[in-house]
Amino acid sequence: MIPDEISRLRNSRIELQGVADFLPYPFIIAEVIDNQHLNTYLNEKFLEEIGYTLDEIPTIEAWYSKAYPNDDYRDKVISTWDQEEILSQQEGKVFVKSKSHVTCKNGSIRWYEVKACVINKIHVVAFIDLDKEIHFQEELKNINKNNDRMLSILGHDLRSPVANLMSISSMAANTEISSDEFASLIKMINEQSKQVLELLDNTLNWAKLNFNAIKLNLVEIDFRVVIANILEIYKSSYESKNISISVAVESLKISSDIEIVTIIIRNLISNAIKFTPQNGAIVIESFGNDLSVKDNGIGMSESMINDILQNSNSSRRGTNNEQGTGVGLQLVVNLAEKINCELAILSEESKGTEIRLKFQ
Repeated sequence: MIPDEISRLRNSRIELQGVADFLPYPFIIAEVIDNQHLNTYLNEKFLEEIGYTLDEIPTIEAWYSKAYPNDDYRDKVISTWDQEEILSQQEGKVFVKSKSHVTCKNGSIRWYEVKACVINKIHVVAFIDLDKEIHFQEELKNINKNNDRMLSILGHDLRSPVANLMSISSMAANTEISSDEFASLIKMINEQSKQVLELLDNTLNWAKLNFNAIKLNLVEIDFRVVIANILEIYKSSYESKNISISVAVESLKISSDIEIVTIIIRNLISNAIKFTPQNGAIVIESFGNDLSVKDNGIGMSESMINDILQNSNSSRRGTNNEQGTGVGLQLVVNLAEKINCELAILSEESKGTEIRLKFQ
């Protein structure tokens, strides 16, 4: 290399380094020397945000190893980059860009748009932070997925009990029936009405939660009163299955939102009744600041518990063929987070379920 060319390269490198330190993006400046891609400069923003030093990533291979520690993902990133490079050359572009999530030195993972160009044989690679944008897009996808799921639940679960109510009421109005048959129809109407109200109530609260319409109103809650009122609502349901319910929450008094707490406990008790067989038992008790609702019902598998916690479970029928809404426990999980309450699910198929609320 002639002296003038060396001088030009040195001056270009110095100018680039000076500019890079004033820019708000992380930059790598590199050169290809003897067919080896060497990193020669990292700007201040790179050191601050991504964290690796030149000693840790002296070459492009070292960079790939640090930034993409997963072998499969690293191979995917490199393959995508090579394809983009070929495409840029075909289109006559002077830069290459691609999106990927980068593992920073502190272990955090951030999404970046990586852009590279060559200036006088010097490679300049910029990292444009896309982390907030990508997570916002993922959040919108989840919201749309939840909306679609809710519409599906409404279309399926609400249609069935309403149709049953119409059929039962039509039968009562147009058929001569005995007093015993009438009493039986009234009981069926009562049960179907409860299902409709439970679904509508859960749907309304789910909608409020997803549109951030729930505002906390903290008061000291007497859990004995809350539980007694809920059990009165479901008295006919658990008595018809001859389920025994014991309550021992004498010392539990927490400051929280009484409406949200009531919704949570109502769903837990409703589910316990629904999935407990004839002559079963439900125990509601407190331990310090924890409230436990435990049954000896049909229980859940580990995969079902994971689905609930990941907001992807579907409805199933109870031990008396009671219709589930498919959103009750998911609503409980989301509302518990809203009031900073930790939720634990312990369950085993055919042996029962315990759901424990850990209030702060």
